Amino acid sequence: MVISTSSGRQQRFDFRFSQGTFGDEDIFDSALSVPGRYLVEVARRLRRQTPEADWFVVGNPLLPLRTDLLAGWLDGPPSSPVVATDRANFPVFYVLPRRLFDDAERFLLLLSALDATLDACLLTRLLGETVSCRQVDLEPVGEALSASPNGWVNGDQRLLSLKLQCGTALKLIEERSDWRTLPFATFYPMHAGDVLFVSVASRMAEQTFFGKHVVCSSYMDIPAACGSRFEAIRLDLPWIPRDGSVSELTYFSQAIEKLGSEVLEENVLVFSRILRLYYHSPFHLVDQARFALGESLESISQTVHGRPAAEQARCRLPTKPLRVLFHLNGGWSLKTYPLDKMRVVIGTLRKLGVEVSVLSRPDLESAGAVSLESKDSETLRRLIEEHHLFVGVDSFPHHFSTLVAGWPTIGLFGNTKPCNSDSMYRAGYRSSDLSLSCNRCGAYDGCPVFGTKECLNYAPPAKVVTDIFDLARETYGYEP
Repeated sequence: MVISTSSGRQQRFDFRFSQGTFGDEDIFDSALSVPGRYLVEVARRLRRQTPEADWFVVGNPLLPLRTDLLAGWLDGPPSSPVVATDRANFPVFYVLPRRLFDDAERFLLLLSALDATLDACLLTRLLGETVSCRQVDLEPVGEALSASPNGWVNGDQRLLSLKLQCGTALKLIEERSDWRTLPFATFYPMHAGDVLFVSVASRMAEQTFFGKHVVCSSYMDIPAACGSRFEAIRLDLPWIPRDGSVSELTYFSQAIEKLGSEVLEENVLVFSRILRLYYHSPFHLVDQARFALGESLESISQTVHGRPAAEQARCRLPTKPLRVLFHLNGGWSLKTYPLDKMRVVIGTLRKLGVEVSVLSRPDLESAGAVSLESKDSETLRRLIEEHHLFVGVDSFPHHFSTLVAGWPTIGLFGNTKPCNSDSMYRAGYRSSDLSLSCNRCGAYDGCPVFGTKECLNYAPPAKVVTDIFDLARETYGYEP
């Protein structure tokens, strides 16, 4: 993937996306990161390992390249910056001087990694010298990116967002003489859980390129509630639909128009939406966000699951009657805990003297639950703190309860991977599913294995009830 050169001598390094290990060849795997983030990361690694090197030859992170291929395409030792292309002007690798990474690494996030001419224009601005494009003997490769071997699973709309990002930044650089001093804003406005993960990541990251976070108007309360270090930029658009009716490119284009000149002329926008499906990575979404924001993660001890557990919060109400709050609606149908199972859980708990509340489910009142409404983060926190335990599917209230409030929580997982969005391993948290081999399936509206409309990987009622009493006993000494 990378060749570091010095005085005509080559030192070759092949890096790979980490599948959970942190060896010398492993680079942290983040689905939230733009391709340029990996150029920055490998350059950080090389600057330590090859302090004498003046030039780095870095393969396009979108392509599964190895150094033997790059070496075959090089025409002697590097003497000037180059974007090497295939026969269709797709960037294959970049020949860049070390000083670029020393002086302006954050601006490499803006590379399109799709259009060599566009990237050469950006690099020319960054370096203050002409960066040329040079074609290598390679058939066009861009079309293969819809399902590439190294996990960059993209559609054209997501890829074109990278070109729009690069073009928007170039316009800003051309108009502002002080462009190097402008703050960077991460464009990650999408859904409530997304905003929460970036907000939590901002306060955990020890190094970051960013000072601002573009957030859609529906979720402007979330960053402050999560203790975000970033200034929130309001985007007056509703959150992007999950059904694909509005593409990410269209949404990004509309956002640029909505944000207007006041924001665009004062901030450098980096498109940080999921560029690969997040479950290809074994790492927590908070960690994936931390990496995208600029933090290098090189050991398990730095990750969410490798860090010491935070202090647990507790309800101050008397433990009898035990009060449990549920949230059961996911962002799509397979993330919703099955109705018939939930009725059994509620009925069993009520018979055992437990008071049951549920968020936004009046249909479950006939089973014995009280339906409560939460329209903002402040209300959600209050409702959580009025109950001893929170039990929820993989969605914003679950993440808020355990990652922000630190509340005794049980996560119900069906067709999503627990390791991507559960909690720190600690007392006061349970992750519950059946560990079926079909997880994570990637489906939304129906089970591709059994043909049902509900996910069969959810824990049965008996296990959910048992987990609730186990957690209540562990946290409060409660006995039914």
